[in-house]
Amino acid sequence: MKSNILKTCIVFFILSTTSIMPSVIALNIDKNNLVYEYYTYQQMTDLLQDLQSQTPKIMKLESYGKTHEGRDIWFVKISDNVEIDEESEPGVLLLGAHHGDEKISFELLIFFVKYVMENYDKDDRVKNAVDNTQIFIIPMINPDGVEANQRKNCNPDSEHGVNTNRNFGYDWEYYEIAPDVFNYEWATSPTNWNYRGSSPNSESETQAIIRVAESFTINISLSYHSGAEVAFYPWYHTTQKTPHEALFIEIGEEMEQISGYSLWTGSKPIIPKLGGTLGTSENYLYGEHKILAYTVESSRQKSPTNPDTVYDICSKNVEVHLYLCEKAQTIDNNKVLVSKGFLKPFPRVLSLLHKILLQLF
Repeated sequence: MKSNILKTCIVFFILSTTSIMPSVIALNIDKNNLVYEYYTYQQMTDLLQDLQSQTPKIMKLESYGKTHEGRDIWFVKISDNVEIDEESEPGVLLLGAHHGDEKISFELLIFFVKYVMENYDKDDRVKNAVDNTQIFIIPMINPDGVEANQRKNCNPDSEHGVNTNRNFGYDWEYYEIAPDVFNYEWATSPTNWNYRGSSPNSESETQAIIRVAESFTINISLSYHSGAEVAFYPWYHTTQKTPHEALFIEIGEEMEQISGYSLWTGSKPIIPKLGGTLGTSENYLYGEHKILAYTVESSRQKSPTNPDTVYDICSKNVEVHLYLCEKAQTIDNNKVLVSKGFLKPFPRVLSLLHKILLQLF
């Protein structure tokens, strides 16, 4: 008992006083019970605006659209020449809160922005990342969902909103090609948690990501979620491998070494095993723009409240982001080895037929 009390006191002292750790962590702890309190949309907005005013040479904040309830979808650019689109510099895209009830997914990105701003002049690795890459962040893709504490957005045309990570149009037609495989009934039911929306790319949250992808040179992206501790990558609707399979695995395994999140590859694709998933940002970003796009499930709990847990998740993903900035500086040489004109992959139904034929014969 005494050791637990001592441990709690030590943790709180470190979180409250260590200058290396961004103060965002200490500010969000209820000192009466040490429960972590996540940023609200307005608190995040105030913080990002304050950080931009303090560091305008390396951080730019813009609204990339409005939600159904009128909230700005904030887009952060971090670079040493933040007003210039440096096409020769590689880009890293970080996305959080596709699903509003997965709060750690945006908190770790707020943490990262603040960490970079506070340590640019102190840490050579941070300075290298800012000076030699362009870092693009939408920390809270779905702020309406965050404020409502719900998975989907708050589209008034649907009683329960739209799943913004099922709304991308890259592989939309496969619902009609193989409705049973891709759960067409779920995807088109407004009450379902995976409701895709009325039409491809219909949601402002989806359009914000498309705008970023079409506007900048991006090499790698991470989309953060929570509910597990794994990372995976396209394709999300077929077991067919991408032309960049080896590169996906190489980078993914390095991230696994840093974060501890298992990389699911080859025979272990989570989403295709569940029947295939369409309309994701990862399939769009890779399929349309050849961005090496990963999903990272960052916590078994959707919104952990233990401060130690939150800090551990935030801090280890800082290391992941810095690694990706370093890797992105060499990745073009790898990507050009594969033609950009490869065909869109066949849906999983053909993969299933292939497996059945192998078993029969």
